[in-house]
Amino acid sequence: MNRSTLDRLIKVASPETVALSWGLVFLAISSASALAYPQLMRWMIDNVLQPKRLDLLLPAIGGLFLAFLLQGVFSSLRYYLFSIAGERIVIRLRQQLYQKILAQEVNFFDFNRTGELMSRLASDCTTLQNTVSVNVSMGLRNAGQVIGGLGFMFYTSWKLSALMLVMIPPIALGAAIFGKKIRKLAKDSQTALGEASIVANETISGIRTVKSFVQEGAELSRYTSSLEQALGLVKQRLNAVSVFMTFAMVMGFTAICFVLWYGGREVILDHMTVGDMTQFLLYLMLVAIGVGSLGALWGDFNAGVGASQRVFDIIERAPEISDQGKIETSSKGEIEFRDVHFSYPTRLDIEVLKGINFKVSEGQVVALVGSSGGGKTTIGALLPRFYEPTKGEILVDGTPVKELQLNWLREQIGVVSQEPILISSTIEENIRYGKPDATLEEVEAAAGAANALEFIRNFPDGLKTR
Repeated sequence: MNRSTLDRLIKVASPETVALSWGLVFLAISSASALAYPQLMRWMIDNVLQPKRLDLLLPAIGGLFLAFLLQGVFSSLRYYLFSIAGERIVIRLRQQLYQKILAQEVNFFDFNRTGELMSRLASDCTTLQNTVSVNVSMGLRNAGQVIGGLGFMFYTSWKLSALMLVMIPPIALGAAIFGKKIRKLAKDSQTALGEASIVANETISGIRTVKSFVQEGAELSRYTSSLEQALGLVKQRLNAVSVFMTFAMVMGFTAICFVLWYGGREVILDHMTVGDMTQFLLYLMLVAIGVGSLGALWGDFNAGVGASQRVFDIIERAPEISDQGKIETSSKGEIEFRDVHFSYPTRLDIEVLKGINFKVSEGQVVALVGSSGGGKTTIGALLPRFYEPTKGEILVDGTPVKELQLNWLREQIGVVSQEPILISSTIEENIRYGKPDATLEEVEAAAGAANALEFIRNFPDGLKTR
């Protein structure tokens, strides 16, 4: 993970500093309790079991129980705090992503299909959610377990521990190599899943067309093909993770076998006690389990980094059309196009409008009539600045639209689209959508003007019908 990605995640996580700080405190306590267990076992073997001190057995068992109790309680608190902080971080991230998507110019949606954007909101954020919540908690726990375990291993027998360090460079090298591969595969698999979402979105949005031409089978084949491509990339990622986990586990078990041979020899020669040997083995098991878990988490973490890069690409993108500009005190509605030329950004080689000049006076009614593809819809899209002309200028009441505040300009324009879209709310809220502060009388007047008020009133809930 590069520095910029880490800085981004830290910035998003900064509001959760209190919860994460307490989580780290509980992490330290639970890790210390786990690391105390081998020490207590060593003391019990050397001072209770071997000397056969029955009077010390119950206190020894009580100490072990207390260590387990502390570990269980504080591990639960650590898990809760990290998880709830992670959930809030991802909710905040989803809000920022959705806000940024809505703030983009229409041109952005020509280059980024709806299904792909939905994939970033859904699957990418879900992948990132696991990374910044449960996986971070488990990763820190296992890292603390590994570091603490290594420290106590050196305290118990520096010779055995020094020999064990020979195993670390190969594992670290493997983590670096496989981590890079896993990160790339994770990003590619998320992109492939996005393609599958695009196919599904297109099909469901145009379901009437699909059914009219009896293309359900063809669309199912398209969707299945996209899923199979995503599955292939997921398999490659899982294979890479499995190979790394196998490599790390083999190295760990090799180390255990070596310790049993060398440590057993030290016990036989009276250079170590049985308690010391048991303590070393327990710490070694803690380290081995921690390293193995970190290996599994490494793959998930790299998948989260790949997802975060796709999410932050949008969050940090500045819209090409600025909302800055002046707000007029009133609007008469005079419109003028002066030598307007335009080509769609996706097809710059084809000029849709060539030197358009016309003027619409206040109160004048004008209809644009022409063949399909003649530019009627394009003219309607240029007025509210969905796109910018490649040449020429558009004026409203004598002021170039580029000088007007974008939101104010669009609030002065009423639109009835060719394909009306209803939001998931009441009839009243749908009518009020263009003017949220409209009174009930204004809503009813609008419904009456559209010849819809009578049949709306026939519904049991009237305007409140969903």
